[in-house]
Amino acid sequence: MTGDPANTDTPGTGSPRRVEMLTDGVFAIVMTLIVLQIAIPSGPVDQLWHDLTKLVPTLLAYGLTFITLGALWFGNRTQSEFIRRADHPLVWLTLLMLGLVALVPFSAALLGRYPTAKVAVVVYGVHLTLVYAIHGCLWLYVSIRPSLLREGVSTTYRKWSRLAAFAPAVGYGIATALGAVAPLAGLIGYLVVPIPFVTGLYYRGLASIYRRS
Repeated sequence: MTGDPANTDTPGTGSPRRVEMLTDGVFAIVMTLIVLQIAIPSGPVDQLWHDLTKLVPTLLAYGLTFITLGALWFGNRTQSEFIRRADHPLVWLTLLMLGLVALVPFSAALLGRYPTAKVAVVVYGVHLTLVYAIHGCLWLYVSIRPSLLREGVSTTYRKWSRLAAFAPAVGYGIATALGAVAPLAGLIGYLVVPIPFVTGLYYRGLASIYRRS
């Protein structure tokens, strides 16, 4: 064997940097594409204000989706800070998540066009639930394989963080169920779920566990 004896990488296993670059690129593209769903009104000038008001549902769907994707990207970024190696299953789990993320402009456009339709609300919620479920599975997989993690990540932190990783999926699942009964309740749920992540409350809780473990 040649090279650095400390290097335990084998074919299919290596640095996670390329995975992180691909992930950042996909998120950047998708978060740009969702704004393209907002079309400039093409009617007469005297109807411009009326036409702009018709864009309100699309603008709200854009804002909700951008925040949701931002929270997901931040969560992925937080996870990646603990990962020092990426193996074959981790890469393909990431690709599965990115494949679902790439479809977000479709479900966001559907919600923007039919914001009160039960089908559109449920499709949007199911989509977000699946994306966050795969995101949770990513951390679940890594947390049970300490060799992929940087040094200093305790068993206690891995235990509690793997449970916390599925919290967003559970939240979106509940919101989707509400949306199947009452679309407005589902929309409110989609607005509420990201709050702990955007405010940082979720990550302060994880940091507290990390410091105590």
